[in-house]
Amino acid sequence: MNRCFIFGALPVSSLTEAPGDGDYIIAADKGYDVALSLGLTPDLVVGDFDSRGSAPDAENVVRLQVRKDDTDVGHAVGMGFERGYTDFVVYGAVGGLLDHTFANVVIAHEIAEKGGRSLFIGNDYSFTVIRNEELSFPARDGGRISVFALGKTAQSVRIEGLSYGAENLTIPCTSHIGVSNSFIGKPARIVVSDGTLLVIWQNP
Repeated sequence: MNRCFIFGALPVSSLTEAPGDGDYIIAADKGYDVALSLGLTPDLVVGDFDSRGSAPDAENVVRLQVRKDDTDVGHAVGMGFERGYTDFVVYGAVGGLLDHTFANVVIAHEIAEKGGRSLFIGNDYSFTVIRNEELSFPARDGGRISVFALGKTAQSVRIEGLSYGAENLTIPCTSHIGVSNSFIGKPARIVVSDGTLLVIWQNP
């Protein structure tokens, strides 16, 4: 399945997930410069260009108003959906301004509610939101990982291969019971049978 890669304004040190043939690249505002610094040419550029200062001299630029109801990354995701993509990889959108990072958690939740998948990759931490599915990790020694319920209570949660395991766990959306788990050198798996989970992990 082809993926939609989105680049936000924050610097990106390396690409752990790289676009391939058939993937679509959207730059959000200053993410245009970030993509170029990584040797990538965006297929589409969208933004109000307040963080960049001006719109780039590029093809396929969609200019947004500064006063709007969605962020540049949110608009980029919407445009990805319009083009038929449901699998999103987002760089340059974790860290920096706390409110924008939280907005991106909400965007990841929206993607999951629409039946899509997302991976938001930062230089230090990454996150995703899963709904009625599972998430697997290869074996790695050390590193933090946390799990939180979104929207409603998550039922029948299973956590395997981490320092703290669980079977048939119920996680209310008002609980932080899943904070600060860790990798222990084993393949890990997180499963939710009924509900939505935010999973945040420290990059290797």
